[in-house]
Amino acid sequence: MAMMEFQTQISAPPEEVFAYLADLEKHPEWSHCMEIKKTSEGPVGVGASYRSKGKNFGITANDTVEVTEHQPNERFGWRTTGAMGMKFGWSFEMQPREGGTLLIERFEPPSGLAGSIIGLAARSSTRKAMQEGLANIKEKLEGSPRGSLGQSQEESSVERQEESPVESLEERREGGSVESSVERQEESEAERQEGGGEPS
Repeated sequence: MAMMEFQTQISAPPEEVFAYLADLEKHPEWSHCMEIKKTSEGPVGVGASYRSKGKNFGITANDTVEVTEHQPNERFGWRTTGAMGMKFGWSFEMQPREGGTLLIERFEPPSGLAGSIIGLAARSSTRKAMQEGLANIKEKLEGSPRGSLGQSQEESSVERQEESPVESLEERREGGSVESSVERQEESEAERQEGGGEPS
């Protein structure tokens, strides 16, 4: 499973968005996490640690969490270590835009064969969880109904394969989605084969 990325526009300044998301103990308000508690001393910053509890595939999981990025009003990221030591990376990027904030969420699945298998199995549920999470964040910060998020939310199919070069993206906005040039090339190839040969 490759990296996944979603984004949405929020009518709140970056400093307000950052302050809310950098408070990991508030994540149960908008995510599928049931509980998260700080286990390290001192202020929140890179290296700060937490313990979290949530449900995956109907099974309650207790994970360790470590902050990996902390750039006030710009970026916040953390790494979750779960069963069998598998590590999942999450991050948020905030960009000032149109008097508010463009919020970009990224998810990086665990590496290795086991991570790839689990990642593929959980791809649909992860996509859904990310979309619902952004909708909840938007609602919390600006009080907009969750149903209004659909037109402003975008998926970048930044499907970066493990240890592979990053493909360039050709943005094609249809219903708010952004498709990678690789995916479009594969579709074009399939259409040419169905048509009986190469285009003239």
